[in-house]
Amino acid sequence: MSQVGPIIEVELDRDRYRGQRPPVSVVILTFNEEANIADCIKSCAWCDDIHVLDSGSSDQTVPIALALGATVHTNKFKSFGDQRNWAIDHIPCKHPWHFHLDADERFTPEVVAEMATILGPGGATTPHVCFLSPSKMIFLGRWIKRSAGYPNYQVRLFKFGVCRFMDFGHGQREVPQGSVGTMVEPYRHYGFSKGLADWLYKHNHYSGREAEEGLLIRAEHRMSWGAMLTADATRRRRAAKNFAYFLRFRAVWRFLYNFILRLGFLDGLAGFHYCAMISMYEYWIELKIREAQQRWTAETDALVVRMLSTPEPAVMMPPAQQPTGTAPQEARS
Repeated sequence: MSQVGPIIEVELDRDRYRGQRPPVSVVILTFNEEANIADCIKSCAWCDDIHVLDSGSSDQTVPIALALGATVHTNKFKSFGDQRNWAIDHIPCKHPWHFHLDADERFTPEVVAEMATILGPGGATTPHVCFLSPSKMIFLGRWIKRSAGYPNYQVRLFKFGVCRFMDFGHGQREVPQGSVGTMVEPYRHYGFSKGLADWLYKHNHYSGREAEEGLLIRAEHRMSWGAMLTADATRRRRAAKNFAYFLRFRAVWRFLYNFILRLGFLDGLAGFHYCAMISMYEYWIELKIREAQQRWTAETDALVVRMLSTPEPAVMMPPAQQPTGTAPQEARS
C-alpha cells in the first residue's frame, strides 16, 4: 500500500488549503519582483521545497525571498526556455515533480488539491510526464475569463528528467518525452501587479521576440490547416498563432476575435481595455515584422551619412557696420 503523508493546513492567496502535500518542488522565476515575491512565496506555503531562480535583481527580491525561507539561485536571463532548462539542470530539487511559477502568479487551494490527487503519494500515480495548467488573468480587480483566452494552457507541472523547454516567440514550449495531461484547476495570474507601465514595457520587448519568430515562420511557411481543425485546443491555439503571422491587419482581427467571437465584451470595461491593449501588442509585432522586411530606416540612415560626410559651405559674413552716430577713428584723432 502506498504511504500517505500527513494532512497539512496552510493559507494560500487569502484562502486555506487542508489536505495532502503534493510531491512537488516549486521554482519561481524572478527579476526585480520585490512587489510580488512575498505573496508568491506565501501562496507556496503547502510546499517544503521552494526555490527562487533570480536573473540579477537590483531591488529587494532576493532578501525578501531568503527571509521567507526560499533557496535562491542566480542565472543571467537569456530566454524563458533557456532559464527553465537551466533550473532543471542546476537546481537540486527535493521532489520528482517540479512546478515553475512566475512571481506574479499564485497557487490556489484547488490547484494544490488537484496536484495531490493526480500525482498521488511519491508522484507515481499518473502515466503522464507533464501537465498543461490553465491560468486566470486578473485585471482591474476581476477575472477577465473571455478576453484573456481562458484556459490559455501552459506546461508548468512536469516530471524531472523527461521534459524540457524550447524557445518560441517571447515564451517557450514544452518538449516532453511522454504523454501530456491537462489540469482542470487554474492558478491565478496578476499580470498587472506592477502597473500598466511595466506591462507595456515588457510587451514592447516581447513584441520584438514575436516578430523574430514570425519572420522565421513565414520563411519556413510553417502553417498547418489540419492542426487548426484538430480537437486538441492547445494545438488549435498554437496553429492559429502561426496562421496569424501571415495575416494583414492582424491587430484588427485580434480585437474582433477576443472582444466579439470570444465574448470579451461580457468582461465589461476591463475586458475592453485588455482586448485593446492586446490588439496594440499585435500591431507592434506587425510593425516590427515590416520594419525588418522593408528597412524603413535605411533611407534616413543613408541621408544622415551623406549629410555628415559633406563639408558645409563657407558662410560669407557681411562687413561690420559702423554704429550710427559714431565718427570714424581717423575723424576723432
